[in-house]
This record gives sequence, C-alpha cells and structure tokens, in this order.
Amino acid sequence: MIYTVPCPSCGAPVSFRSAASVMAVCGYCRASLVREADAVRDIGKMAEAMEDYSPIQITTSGVWNNRPFGVVGRLQLRYDDGGWNEWYLVFEDGGTGWLGDASGQYTIMLDQGALPAPAFGDLRPGQAFNHAGASFIVADLRTARCTGGAGELPFAVGQGWEARVVDLRAGERFLTLDYSDADPPRAYLGQAVTLDALKCQLLRSDDAILKGAGRLRGTIVNLACPGCGAPLTFPAGVATQLVCPACGTRSDATGDQAVLIEKHQAQEQVSTPLALGDQAKIDGTEYSLIGRLRCQETGEPATWTEYLLYNARQGFLWLVESEEGWDKVRVQDIWPETSGDSVVLDGTRYEKLYDYGSEVIHAAGAFNWRVKVGDRVEITDWQAGEKKLGRETSAAEITWSMAESVSAETVGKWFSKTLGGKPQGLSTTRGDTAELAKLAVRYSLIVLFLNVPIALAGGIENWILVILAVGLLWWPIISKNTQEE
Repeated sequence: MIYTVPCPSCGAPVSFRSAASVMAVCGYCRASLVREADAVRDIGKMAEAMEDYSPIQITTSGVWNNRPFGVVGRLQLRYDDGGWNEWYLVFEDGGTGWLGDASGQYTIMLDQGALPAPAFGDLRPGQAFNHAGASFIVADLRTARCTGGAGELPFAVGQGWEARVVDLRAGERFLTLDYSDADPPRAYLGQAVTLDALKCQLLRSDDAILKGAGRLRGTIVNLACPGCGAPLTFPAGVATQLVCPACGTRSDATGDQAVLIEKHQAQEQVSTPLALGDQAKIDGTEYSLIGRLRCQETGEPATWTEYLLYNARQGFLWLVESEEGWDKVRVQDIWPETSGDSVVLDGTRYEKLYDYGSEVIHAAGAFNWRVKVGDRVEITDWQAGEKKLGRETSAAEITWSMAESVSAETVGKWFSKTLGGKPQGLSTTRGDTAELAKLAVRYSLIVLFLNVPIALAGGIENWILVILAVGLLWWPIISKNTQEE
C-alpha cells in the first residue's frame, strides 16, 4: 500500500511505497522527510545526486531469483578512490534489498540484520569470517561519504553521513558488514549480477544519459592536464584518475575538468611496444589502451609492464608484458577456494608458484582507481596449464585475477603491430630469483645436515663433495645474476 503525504517544506506529494521505508526525499525541494507514525518530519535538505553514467533510475524494474522488484530509492557514495551508487529495491513480495552499482559492476544484497563481528578497525584484508555456512574473506574496507540521494530509503541519512563498510567474498557470494550506524554491524548477503540477467526494464536510454551527463559512458574524451596543459585521453564515466605521461601530475577525472590531486616532477619517459591510445581487436571486441604501469619486484631487479584496456560493454582487460612473455588478465568476480598450497576454481586445481612483492615505478594514462609511483602490493601466483590465478593484497584490498598466456604474435595481430623478441625494458622473470634463492637455502641446509657428520668422520674428499653439492644448488642463481649484470 502506497502512503502519500504532503511535503511540509513545499507541499508537493511524497510517497512511501514500502512499509520498510523510513525516509523519503522530496523530488521537488530536496527535503529529507523521516516517517513518524502518520506524519513526517523534515530533517534538512538532501544534496541532489550528481548526474552520472548509470543506466539505472528510480522506476527501473527487474526480476531476481524469480522475485520481481522495483527501484524506489538511491544513495550516491564517494571515497578517495572513486564512488558508487546504492539503489534501494522493493520486491513484489514485500521484501527489500540493495542493488550496488560500481562503474558498471552490479551486486544484489539482502539485509541479514545485526551480526556479531570484530570492530571495524580490527579487520584487515585476508581475514576469514564465518557466516551462513561459508568462510568469507575480507576483500576491502572503506569509509565513504554520502554525496546525494533520492526517493525512499530504509534509514535516515543526514548531512555529512558516512558509511563504514567491509566487503567480504566467498566464491561468487558477497557479504557486506555495514558499521555506519551500529556496532555490531548490519550484514548484507548477496551475489554479483548483470542487468541483462535481471531482465531490467525502464533503464535510462543513451539519449537520457547523454543529456544528463553530457556524454555516454566509455566515450573517449580529452581534458587538459592541470599541471602542464598536455591533452589527457580517457573513457568518460569510467576513469577516476589520470596520470599525465608528460609531467606525471595526478588528476581526478570524475567531473567535467581534470582536478589536480598531486603534482610530480616530470617522470622518466618509458619506451614500450604498446602506447597509450593504441586500439586493439581482441576476441572480436574493440579495446582502447588507456593506462600503463611499470612495476618492479620488491628487492629484486625484475620488472614488467601492465597495460590497462577498456571497452564500454566488456569493461576492463589487462595485458602484462614480462620476460616470460605476454599474459591476458581479467579481474575475477568469483573467488577460488583455498586448499593448502593450492586453490580450486570451477573444478580446476591451481598449484602455488611463488610469492613476491610489486612496486609501481612508472604510471601513465587513465585508471579506475588512484594509483601512484611507490604503491606496493604483495602477490601470490598459482598455475594450472597455461592459466594462472593471481592474488594481490594491499593494506586495504584484495583482488583476484586470471591470467592466460598469449604469444607476442597474437598480441601483435590484436594491435596490428609486429612484436617479437624479448619485451622491451624488462630484466628478469618476476618472483623467479627470490624463489630460487629460497629453494637453494632449503636444500643447502638439508645437504649440510645429512653430510657434515659424514665429512667430519672422513677425509678431505668428503668435504670437497659437500662443497660441490652446495655450489651446484647455488649455481643457477649466481649464473642468472651474472648475466643480468
């Protein structure tokens, strides 16, 4: 039953379509109205949500798990590395939920009520948390502020309201712990979805998005670098940060102009076989190369180059160029299950390769998060055949990705270029030297433990054999370092 009252601020009708809705925003004067029994109270003005590139709007409808729903409210949230929308859903059966919308990636979450959990400040990426018969892993933690809203909401949102949330993953399932207004937190459980799978109706048309935001999501546009004036090319509504290839200045790209974040001294120019702005046709899809990172293994000379590609419908794709060759990489929506030193994804077991650290030593172009020279992550790789699973862990986030080996010839065909030989500017295989050293130490200790007592009881010949055995274990590392020098 729809409950309609006149707005106490302007007199316009304001409707509550769900009994669970506590607050509604007047569509005329932006007053935030809190429902109290048979009356409403004005608690102040709600900022209007910024025009963005989301195809969802209030009145959009769809079906999830055979349950029809309608979108009745919206929160727009922003944090240092970007922003996202939360759309409040009311199902035909009376239930409610949230449709998360982050740069074209969508999740549906249902309220699970308050859940005993560690304090927000005590959680770290990688921690396990058991719920609903599954072991969820902390994926990221963030504090965001509400920058706008509309329609109905299940709680009151005032000026300066902040959301403190922890996202956890288990396979294809999502769990969010919301510490915004309560401790213990409120839990929301759900999964990744697509708008096509939800059979969404009454989405915003391209014309409506173009009129509201000035351009379509993914359209390649140019802005002037606020540091040096050089043109910066990026996909509208997707990139949140630009790094000028000329002067290294970092800029926020969420508005109509590039806003200075941090100015750097001009960084050393990097020569790579693929350049910013290059176009590729991969598996029948047109991609634009929008970002480039050069990374170095922590404490080692190994370097590699990561290229960020974008397509408006398919989203982001990475190409990684190392001494090993080329890899095509996609971020995983579904996380693998860990089993000892191996992980399992879609029935395939991946065996652990190595652990290593990565540091960004060069950045240029457009990115969907804030990246800078000096950023570090810890990486673990697992392999099954020609495919590798990688886990990157930073202080605030964990991501999983799937890498598939491709030949230089194939990459060249994608970009209509001739690529061959050793990738430019690279030194050694990432993780390789460190792992060889670990193995050499381990087996040297074993050799010494087993043979020193024998050598002590024998003659000089036994000592010579022990020294030769240890030397052979270390020879691959000594030889490799000599070649690099």
